[in-house]
Amino acid sequence: MMLSKILVGIDHSPRSDKALRRANELALFHDAKLVLDYVIDVGTAQRLRGLIERVAIEEADARAKEVLGDTAAPIEVRASGGRPYEALRDAATELGAGLIVLGVHRREGSFGGSTARRLINVAPTPVLVVTDDVAGMYENVLVGFDRSPASYRALRYARELAPTARITVLTACMIPFSARKQEATLVKQFEDETRVRVKEALGEELANVELVVRAGEAFGVIRQAVDERKPDLLALGTSMSEAYRFVFGGGIVDLVAADPPCDLLVTKV
Repeated sequence: MMLSKILVGIDHSPRSDKALRRANELALFHDAKLVLDYVIDVGTAQRLRGLIERVAIEEADARAKEVLGDTAAPIEVRASGGRPYEALRDAATELGAGLIVLGVHRREGSFGGSTARRLINVAPTPVLVVTDDVAGMYENVLVGFDRSPASYRALRYARELAPTARITVLTACMIPFSARKQEATLVKQFEDETRVRVKEALGEELANVELVVRAGEAFGVIRQAVDERKPDLLALGTSMSEAYRFVFGGGIVDLVAADPPCDLLVTKV
């Protein structure tokens, strides 16, 4: 992965500052450039848009210097008008960004939980939703893996984004009630098959990678594993089309993104 540009959605809130610090940590590690996008609602005052955007850029630049101090990666600051998720989608496409980073606000702020979920649905590149403040590079990553192309990409991207982290690859398997007596055997068989797929995904021996297979419904298995293992990053993949996600929701990814238990990385194919 050549991560040369990281796009960060900012709105000057405390959780936006967390996203900025996390993005900066990743940019320094990967020798990437930060592009900060302050999305503003210009409403109907189109004649004032240029002035509003210039002021927004000045404010964003000052805030970035205040938050990051002397440890900042190379930064470009810009301002966009419109709906935040659409503006960030368009900016990522225009810039060729390799990652979009934003904070999660459950109650207030421009980048609310619904914005993060909508952005995940339409983004042309992986999205990192930040919930926690930075305490160094990611060390404990949990990856949901269901053998789909989307989960292959989530695993590969998580490994490349945090190459020094310990990775737990989590797979859920549904055991029919009629086969409950053979559950242990079936889980072991599923684990052996999944191990082969994980090696294919990473193209390496599974050093610093642990495979965990559990019987149960995927969302419940993920929540239990998060509670037990306390990851600092959860990585998931989705492959639903944009239209399908808007009409029917994003399944497990949408459920997790509604209230992320930790930083959430979502990739799609």
